Amino acid sequence: MILKPRIVASLGKNALDEVLSAKDAEMIEVRLDLVAADPMETMKAIRKATNQPIIATNRMATEGGRFEGSERKRIELLLEASDYANYVDIELRSTLRNEFMSKVNKPAIVSYHDFSNTPRREELQAILDEMKRTGAAIAKVAITPTSLKDNLSILDFLLDADMPLCIIAMGELGKHLRVVAPIYGSLLTYGYVAEPTAPGQIKVADLKAAMKLLGFSGDSCS
Repeated sequence: MILKPRIVASLGKNALDEVLSAKDAEMIEVRLDLVAADPMETMKAIRKATNQPIIATNRMATEGGRFEGSERKRIELLLEASDYANYVDIELRSTLRNEFMSKVNKPAIVSYHDFSNTPRREELQAILDEMKRTGAAIAKVAITPTSLKDNLSILDFLLDADMPLCIIAMGELGKHLRVVAPIYGSLLTYGYVAEPTAPGQIKVADLKAAMKLLGFSGDSCS
């Protein structure tokens, strides 16, 4: 189980090449919906290429992903990939979430994304409460601030969270929270190696340098 903040390298189109340059990260996310090659062959090759813990993600289109098949096919691929992963990411709003959770044998990161705004505090709490009921090992909430006050609200919510939480402020206005949120208890912060896989991501090496400047060392982010 993750007890302290970790930097996650989110790998996209050329995931197998990118993993070799992800030494600054403590974990790897394989975005199965983004990889250009065969997703399962890529997953197997990455498992052989690194000892870093792997998160398998096959993001649905309505939450920023590019998987083009049916929801059934998307979930089947994610289940297959879980054999080579340490964690799996499943969306709270997936219509097959409960079925997936009943079958997967790896800790699940249950995720929620809002690319347009920051939900009100009571809405965020309702989302987190729903995540708790799924049996999630970690809740991941990625939302978009539209003002600096939204960033303060996000951090305040993070401080009061009563389950393991990764919170992300997407976009330029919340970009600095990718560095700052771990100080307030966010367990995962995602960066990129070759190109961003989500709005506002910071390059992994820069993310690690900025966190170190604020007092995080490689040992503390593990």
